[in-house]
Formats: sequence, C-alpha cells, structure tokens
Amino acid sequence: MTIAASQFFSRAADALPQQVEDAFFSSIKNPNNTFKCTWGGRFDEIDQRLVQALRQRRVELNELLDVGVSSGATTLDLWDTLRREGFRPRITGTDYTIHAWIVPLGPNCSALLNEEGQLLQADLFGWSMRPWRRRMDYLTGMWLVRPLLRRLLGRRAARKLREGIGVRKVELVSPRLRDHDSITVVQDNVLVSRDTFAGRFDLIRAANVLNENYFPKGELKQAVENLCTYLRGPGSLLFIIRTLPSGEHHGTLFALREKGALEVVERIGAGSEIEELLSAA
Repeated sequence: MTIAASQFFSRAADALPQQVEDAFFSSIKNPNNTFKCTWGGRFDEIDQRLVQALRQRRVELNELLDVGVSSGATTLDLWDTLRREGFRPRITGTDYTIHAWIVPLGPNCSALLNEEGQLLQADLFGWSMRPWRRRMDYLTGMWLVRPLLRRLLGRRAARKLREGIGVRKVELVSPRLRDHDSITVVQDNVLVSRDTFAGRFDLIRAANVLNENYFPKGELKQAVENLCTYLRGPGSLLFIIRTLPSGEHHGTLFALREKGALEVVERIGAGSEIEELLSAA
C-alpha cells in the first residue's frame, strides 16, 4: 500500500527506501495528467554522455538548471554523476508543481492539496486514497467510489485550507533534496520568463518536459526562447531529451554560439523532436 503524505513528509529521508519514495510519487497525479514520479537511474548512461561532452568542450560548470524535475530523483542522479567526475555545480531544479499542503480533516484523517486546492491524496485512518481512476477500478467498483470521495473530501479539505488551522506546507520532491547543499528546487512555469534566471546557467537540461504531448508548438517556441535567455553565454549548453514508452531516449545537445544562435553538438537516438524550434531560436 502506498504511504500517506502525512507519514511520508514526517519521516527522515534515510527512513524512506527508494521503492517507497517511488510508489508515493507514482500515486500523485498533477492536474495536467502527469505524475510526480521520475524513476531514479533512468538516465545513468545519458548522464555519462553529458559528462563526456562537458569535458570535450571544456565547459566550466558552475551553475546548472534542471527543468521539469518532478520528484527530483533524476536530478540527484545527475548530481552524483557530476560529483564523481569532479564537477561541483550549483543545481537549480524547477517544476510546475512543487508546493502542496497537508490539511487535517479529523482524527487520523488528512488530505494533500495543491496550490489550486485540488485533492492529490486522502489519508483515511492510515489508508492512502488516490482521487483519480485507474483501469483496475472498473473491476473493483472503485470507479464509482472515487469521484464521490473526491468531491466530498475535496470540498472539506479546500475549506480547511482556507481556514489555515493545522495546515502544513510541504514540497513535492524527494526528501533527499530537503537539506541538499548543492541543489535548490523552485516552482516555475517554463512558459513564463524568469528574470532571476537570465544569463545565469552553464548547462540547462530539460528532460521529458518539452514535447508536443505537453505543449502546442507556439508554447514550445516560447519555452525555448525563455531557456535560451537563461544560458550564461557562448559555449553554454542546452540539452533537450525525451524518453519514449519503449524506454528509448531521444534528445539533442546544443551549444550557444555568438549572437544567440544554437548549434547541434550531439544527438541521442533520433534527436529531439523539437530540434527545429531550437535551431531557429
């Protein structure tokens, strides 16, 4: 059974095995139908290729931006790889949904809500309940129960959140990031330019976030333009990669040239599906 948010965010990081962490974030579904889980170890080979590119191009890696980190598991993997290879960058991880609240509903009952007051999980006497349906629910009959519980608990929890009594704010990222010396996670919308990021990063990675399943072409173009302004200067790198359901990785590593143009440094698999947008940025 998936651990409830009230327990998950009350335990020390070393008391939460990786499988428990992965199961918890796999149960959290965002309003855009994406999940907060990103499995650790999925980019190990890709991280090594990124290190090789950094060495070959002699990039002085001081600050790194990781876009769309979900739970932050792959951000931690990347940091570990860089550290082993002698790099010590400051990493800023971003995601659209970071902040959430645990709201008490009664004795041994609580709810996890996002900033919009939407129910992400309910804790009923130690039993965690997902508010979203899955295929198995049509076999068990839970497809009828979940919408009813979502409405009843969601309304009560939203009211309690507004009252603010006993409410606890949490961050929907791996507990291993809570006190990390070199990684900071912030809530951010990649479609909105952030002045504090301008001209700041030597390397930007956007993994499994900038693709046509999530954004129309116009919004992808805006996201690309924003990311380009965050690069420090000529020689800085931008890495766009996507993992297919088959497990295959396809991405492109770009380098910033003079006058803001981008050049392709390396392709993984077939390259990024939005490579044309970046080449024209």
